[in-house]
Amino acid sequence: MGEQHLTTNQGAPVDNRNSRAAGQREPALTETNHLVEQPEPFDRDRIAERVVHTRGAGARGVFVAERSMAAHTKAHFVQNAGQETPVFVRFSTVIRGQDSRETIREPRGFAVKFYTQEGHYDIVGSHLPVFDVRDAIKLPDKARTLASSPDTSLRTPSRYWEFMTLSPESTHLLAWLFSNDGTPANYRQMNGFGVYAVQWINAEGKSTYVKYHWKSKQGVVNFTAAEAAGTQARDGNHAIRDLYAAIELGSFPQWELYVQLLPPEAGDALPFDPLDATKTWPEDRLPPVKIGTMTLNWNPISYFTEVERSVFAPDTLVPGIGLPEARLPKGEKTDDFSQAGERYRTLPEAERDGLVRNLIGELRQVPQQTQLRAACNFFRADVQFGLRLAEGLGIDLGEYMQRSQ
Repeated sequence: MGEQHLTTNQGAPVDNRNSRAAGQREPALTETNHLVEQPEPFDRDRIAERVVHTRGAGARGVFVAERSMAAHTKAHFVQNAGQETPVFVRFSTVIRGQDSRETIREPRGFAVKFYTQEGHYDIVGSHLPVFDVRDAIKLPDKARTLASSPDTSLRTPSRYWEFMTLSPESTHLLAWLFSNDGTPANYRQMNGFGVYAVQWINAEGKSTYVKYHWKSKQGVVNFTAAEAAGTQARDGNHAIRDLYAAIELGSFPQWELYVQLLPPEAGDALPFDPLDATKTWPEDRLPPVKIGTMTLNWNPISYFTEVERSVFAPDTLVPGIGLPEARLPKGEKTDDFSQAGERYRTLPEAERDGLVRNLIGELRQVPQQTQLRAACNFFRADVQFGLRLAEGLGIDLGEYMQRSQ
């Protein structure tokens, strides 16, 4: 090999330490191509911050199918047991910016890109199994309520809670978010969910509705509010640091992928619309089926290029996987409260106490009318849940119920 040297974009050798000038102590010559080329990568070494899912961590790995799903989908990457597919995963917080702490109470993005032989396939989801609004038209308004207030540039809980209490379908998500599940200890020890149902299509054209579940083989570990505050005081980057260190040390995190399968014609038997993302599918009626395991074993070499520039979209699909047709929920299937009540009742007593305590702490910062709507929504989910919340806020629900009769 000949002597190695730096070149311009056109391949000509270049001195990268000295500019060509008109003379000693004279201005640099802008006619020099390299003087123009050199700052370009530096000037462009930023991308506009994402509106949501700004702060993230990522890693590469492999998904290994453990059974053939050919009976339900013709997607190539799940046709045969033992088939390996490269993946890239991006975990993220949702609303806050790049300088935010990783202990904040919000859903965590859990997005997986499969590099299949038929193209890329994205499973875009969350570490919580449900979404907070039913109709996508509400998303921009919800995001604005979580952003900084325009007058003070500070986060204002009253804006968020006014929106959420006027969107009663959010009650289920709030019962998850304000429990310990709203503050996962790290990215390795949390589950992931596709949240939205997709449609699998087999070689004969038969369709099946599917929901994805990523189950952490490391187990699930969450912070209490006090533990989250303690960690935040010590390290605002603990989750990124934890994921990177585990992979560097060879302790490769793994998630098992399960699917719930629902024939479209069986959806009418459920007490809710199966395509409503504010609902979970009952596992006793639709037991999750394990289809493979994902292992993350390769840290990014360039965080900016691999993690920050990564893009995921629900409509990044491959043959055999599609989006379900739009359905309008039937009037009798828009129960916004039952699953929130079930969620509350299935929590251990100490975690129920923490859920109520966290909600009271947040709602003390909002106007009384908003507090009342929140207490009424949680009362509809579970009487004890609503009464405990009202008592902690100093609200007499009995007086309100008498007036509403």
